[in-house]
Amino acid sequence: MRSPRPSTGGSQPQRGEIYLLRLDPTEGSEQAGTRPAVVVSRTSFSRASAVVVVCPFTDAARVPHRYPCDVEVRAPEGGLKKDSVVLTGQVRAVAKHRLLKRLGELSPETLRQVEQALKTTLDLP
Repeated sequence: MRSPRPSTGGSQPQRGEIYLLRLDPTEGSEQAGTRPAVVVSRTSFSRASAVVVVCPFTDAARVPHRYPCDVEVRAPEGGLKKDSVVLTGQVRAVAKHRLLKRLGELSPETLRQVEQALKTTLDLP
């Protein structure tokens, strides 16, 4: 059974916005559960598609060794309740109905850091 539409106030997800996201079901080492994630797909793509591309967050306290593709975000930026890490190595497309609630958005500087980290993850120039 499909979940209700996200609480987005009728608007489409925008690049840099943070949503509470339902990731399950997952397999293997994929990030699981319900957690914040940042939208990284182009806003025009998000408007035209049934999916959005996101990177999940994890609790910064649980990441003792950071990869070059991890970006730390300190609470309360973006509506986060605790210091977190954007896991660009876990980038994935998800159906919009998995977006449960908009929490906030990243600052332009933090979004630039996420973009740089994605370039590292995907080996882009």
